[in-house]
Amino acid sequence: MPQEIREENVFGTSDASSYSAVLSHAGSGKVTIQSLLVDGHNTPLREATYGSRDEAVAAVEAYARGDKKP
Repeated sequence: MPQEIREENVFGTSDASSYSAVLSHAGSGKVTIQSLLVDGHNTPLREATYGSRDEAVAAVEAYARGDKKP
């Protein structure tokens, strides 16, 4: 039986940049950033799977600040 995947929208600001992301939660506990908008611009990501929701949200905030590059 296929695993159920749950999606969550995350919105916020980080260092004066606005972001919106879609996180995908798999049954394994891993969280993937499916899409990311920073200041209205689509930000393509590679290797965007994290071990927890908190790690994924921290990565989204780092992308928005410019501390992490796609």
